[in-house]
This record gives sequence, C-alpha cells and structure tokens, in this order.
Amino acid sequence: MDRQRSAAVWAAINDHARAGGAPVSIEAVCLICARTLRAQGVSVALSDRLMGYEPVCASGGAYRLMDLQVTLGEGPGRDALTGDRPVLVGDLAEDGTRRRWPMFAPAAVQAGVRAIFAFPLLLGAISVGVLEISRTEEGWLTPQQAADALVFADAALLVQVRQLASPDAAAGEPKELRWGTAERWAQVHQATGMVAIQSGTDLSAAFVRLRAHAFADERSLLEVARDVVARRLRFGPDRDEAD
Repeated sequence: MDRQRSAAVWAAINDHARAGGAPVSIEAVCLICARTLRAQGVSVALSDRLMGYEPVCASGGAYRLMDLQVTLGEGPGRDALTGDRPVLVGDLAEDGTRRRWPMFAPAAVQAGVRAIFAFPLLLGAISVGVLEISRTEEGWLTPQQAADALVFADAALLVQVRQLASPDAAAGEPKELRWGTAERWAQVHQATGMVAIQSGTDLSAAFVRLRAHAFADERSLLEVARDVVARRLRFGPDRDEAD
C-alpha cells in the first residue's frame, strides 16, 4: 500500500477531528471516507452475537442500507462480515446480484443505490466489523479508491479498538452508545428482550420474530422495535397485538 497515500488519508481524518475540537471517531472516518471516495454514504457495522450485524455509524444515505440488511438478513455488508473478505458490487440491478440477494438488491435499488463496496474490519484473520461504501450510480472503484477504502477500514478498526480501551468503556459506558446510529439500534436489543419475555422465548427466537413482523408489515426493524419499546405493540405466545 502507498504509505504516502495512507498518510494523506489519516491526515484528512485528523484534520476533520481537530476542526471539530473532538477526538477522532468512527463518525469522522465515515464522513471523510464519503468525501474522499465521492460516495452517497459510508457506514460501519460491528459483529454482534444476536443480530450478526449491528449498525454503529452511518453518513449520508447509508443508514437505510444498514436498516435493510438487518431487517432482511442479507446483503453485501453481512457477507463481507461473515466471509472475512471484501464484497464489491458495481451494479445492484444486475441479474446475478438480484439472485444473490433477492430481497436486499431490489430494495436497495428502490432506495436509490446502485453500487456498494463492503470491506471487513479484520483483527488478524477474523472480521469484527465492516465498512460499507454506497453510490447512487453503477460502476466500480478505481484501484486507488479501493486502496484508500482499505486504509479507511483500517482506520475504523483502530478507532474502535481505541474507544473500547478508553476510560469510558472501562467504566461500562462505551462512547459508541452515545452516537446517534448506535443509540437508535440499542432499541432493537431492548425490544428483543421485551419480546422474549412477552412470548416466553429466548433472545434468538425473539429477534427472529421481531424481524419477521417487520418484514410482513413492510416496515423497518427499527420502527417495529420503537413500537415495542413504547408499548404500542406487544408479542404474545401466538400472535402480535397492536395497542
């Protein structure tokens, strides 16, 4: 990898953080990545025992794509995370792409996205997260852009490791819980626990049921989770009931 280019990427991230008077964050990595690669949006998700893929930060229009992947259970980010390798999609409307992700691909195109590039955050040989870059026009990253994307993925991993080792994290208050995206998705965990109690199931079964309800109602998983947390919707042993 070009050390000079890598240094330039890090300088842009650090300059953005200094301008805002804050430490380097995943949010800064996403924003500068989107600006550098002329992306519609950039997001970071981490590996999660319950959901498998947990949104942490999103810039631009990337939030909708993360929501789709969690709700539908498929997509490039999830595959990059579980496969420990990049998943690059130059055209989501292609027949092969639609066969690979029959629910996600058409939904993403309908949301205005045509290309997605997912890079795993590798800790050794294991993926602990994924950086996703989305564009509104079909086409591939150039070799230089792909090299820059790998630098941004490394930056996202390093920032996350540093934050987990921070005093706040040691005190049980990790900084990412105060970010907008992660805070919203904490509601999904809360709703899953509530559904497990209401329906008398374990957390895995409760999450599947929550996701199935969202899919059947053609709503996002987060919207359904909000209704559960607000007690507008509860899950009994046999059926779901809206108040």
